[in-house]
Amino acid sequence: MRIALYRKWRPQNFDEVVGQEPIVKTLKNQIKAGHISHAYLFSGTRGTGKTSTARIFAKAINCLNPIDGNPCNECEICSGINKGTLLDFIEIDAASNNRVENARDLIDTVSIPPSKAKYKVYIIDEVHMLSTHAFNALLKTLEEPPEYAVFILATTDPQKVPVTILSRCQRFNFKRIKKDEIKERLKLIVNEIGVEIEENVLDLIASNSDGALRDALSLLDQLVSTVSGKIDYESVISILGLTSKENIFKLVDLIIEKDIQNSLKLVDKIILEGKDINNFIEEIIAHLRNLLMVKVSKNPSEIIDASIDYIKELKNQAGRISSEEIMRGINIFIEAENDAKTFMQPRIALEMAVIKFCRIEYDTSLEVILNRLNRLEEAIKSGNVNINVNLREEHKKETKQILKVEEAAKQEAKEEAALTVDVTLDEARIAWQDVLNYLKVNKRMSLASLLNLGDVTSVKNGEITITFEGKYAFSKKKIEEGDNKKFIIEAFSKVLRKPVRIRLEVKEEKNDIEEAIKKTKEIFGEDIVEVVE
Repeated sequence: MRIALYRKWRPQNFDEVVGQEPIVKTLKNQIKAGHISHAYLFSGTRGTGKTSTARIFAKAINCLNPIDGNPCNECEICSGINKGTLLDFIEIDAASNNRVENARDLIDTVSIPPSKAKYKVYIIDEVHMLSTHAFNALLKTLEEPPEYAVFILATTDPQKVPVTILSRCQRFNFKRIKKDEIKERLKLIVNEIGVEIEENVLDLIASNSDGALRDALSLLDQLVSTVSGKIDYESVISILGLTSKENIFKLVDLIIEKDIQNSLKLVDKIILEGKDINNFIEEIIAHLRNLLMVKVSKNPSEIIDASIDYIKELKNQAGRISSEEIMRGINIFIEAENDAKTFMQPRIALEMAVIKFCRIEYDTSLEVILNRLNRLEEAIKSGNVNINVNLREEHKKETKQILKVEEAAKQEAKEEAALTVDVTLDEARIAWQDVLNYLKVNKRMSLASLLNLGDVTSVKNGEITITFEGKYAFSKKKIEEGDNKKFIIEAFSKVLRKPVRIRLEVKEEKNDIEEAIKKTKEIFGEDIVEVVE
């Protein structure tokens, strides 16, 4: 069976570890000085060498023939660890062994001294996946370990590891590996395995590995297995579903020119080529970020991990767009990236983002409003805006009269519209509580309290009738004072989203005898029933 490249080219000594020089130097010094701690915590993102470094460290502290802090990889101990046959070297995955029972089984073996090696080494990968009870079981052993036991905990999420565990470990943070370092390692490997590959392909693989050498080796392995002959840039773009650098530059050029038609055509072409939409949006965001860095930085090559030619192209494009516009674009496409993950058709999110970026009038974000205000302020400061504040008194009076007439006409139109509005009794009753809440929110608590004593009894031709019992007649009287009735009409119209009118009435009081006589007449008829006093 063929061995994957990331396994075949796994570092076997400290000198082969890529991009973690400070950590390697510290560990080698500890080994040479004999100052070995009982517990270490290796944290960092995936593929940065945590487990590989732990295995090298385990070999180095037990090696029978160490060479300047490095393991010899030839002695019985080193060979046993490389083959996985040494009983004094235990490596477990906490993700699949996270129960307290697994932790107790491991702790039981700690009391047994090593059979061949000097130190008994325990590597617990993804240690943050252990349960709370498992951590508690492990804690006692970390507090008082045997002198021959060494624990190396590896994790991608150190925040989930309890503080009581962290405080008992020497902690080493593995950083993301630089693009140039990944590229050099890939170049060494392709030369060794005899694969012909273009230089810009190595740049592309290194850029898409996100600082993880293992991811870069997996991508290279995929390409070696798929492409026969020389691996060229276009083949990689097609296989990995990426968008070419030229297309990204072209799309941003079209957006800068406000050319919606051709921008959408280019998006359509890229999608039809089978490119992943989410990856495409991520690449646009990364490109805009690089443009922004070029705009704000005096030496962008220190911030942007890219070739001199690429940075030169960025500078040319950045000269045609403002920093505010770039930041607006980044926000637009970040929003599109989130929308694309939830939309049934992510393409729509991408196309909306392109349209928004091309036409600022379609963008109602806060940044756009601030940008418009800034331009208005600049125009006022430069004197390009003339504001006439010396209006004549006569003109003011005329304006007020016109406003009054317009207001009266609007009110009359509302009343006429209410006559034709179709509002049912059920709709009015359902809206009742919302109307009361509307009045309360608008600081009309007393009016809401008075209105709450009544009830909606009928609706006809857009007129809602609110009836009060006789004992609450004072409520009707108070509501009819001032603008109270106007506020109630406004509340109902807002809640129902229809123009309505309001009619207030007091229910007539009838005694029980009169009510009984009325019901009897209704049942038997007025000719048959005779009332005798």
